[in-house]
Amino acid sequence: MNSRVAARDPVKWSFFALMGLCVLLVLWTDERFLLNPADPHWKHIAPFRWLLLVHGLGGATALITGASQFSTRVRRSHTALHRLMGKIYITAVCISAPVAIWIGTGPAEPVTMHVEQIFQGGLWCASALVAWACILNGQTALHRQWMMRSYAFTLIFVLSRVPDAWISSYTDQGIADLLWGMIIAAAIAPEVIQTGQTLIRVRIARAKAARTGVAPQEQFAG
Repeated sequence: MNSRVAARDPVKWSFFALMGLCVLLVLWTDERFLLNPADPHWKHIAPFRWLLLVHGLGGATALITGASQFSTRVRRSHTALHRLMGKIYITAVCISAPVAIWIGTGPAEPVTMHVEQIFQGGLWCASALVAWACILNGQTALHRQWMMRSYAFTLIFVLSRVPDAWISSYTDQGIADLLWGMIIAAAIAPEVIQTGQTLIRVRIARAKAARTGVAPQEQFAG
């Protein structure tokens, strides 16, 4: 592992640690009712509870296996495992996303969310399939970008529920606005991250060039 990868690890691990805390918060806030058969929420989900189980298991699988795709150690040293986790991730998304669209456009959800649910589930599935197509054609950089975008949509599965810890009720329009905002963030996040990484590398190269008197182009040569 080179120094550049090592330097990024604290940021990566801090991010996933934060996501882990968010998962625990969501489980405590929103999923506690699963342990209480008398909870009135059971009545709300009764018509589609089995579909919701499929969606939930698929989303959880995507959340876990998708995180493994960003492990440099697994990607470099355990290529077969990396590919297996990638296939499981794509399968989980392709199962969970259509089920989410089906539930999200049904009578259980407000009409103001129906179009948003189609876009959220559709873009989640589409970005995973594009990432798969990219790697099948040897386009590693594009694959990484689309995997980042797909995983950003996966994180909506968790992050959209985090405010529930502090907000007890929403208006229908408020929920739709929150989810649309997350869709936009998920769509542009990979470009923002990769642009930031590029700008940081350029600044480091220029600073090194100023100290050594070597042109930045020569820094990247060889």
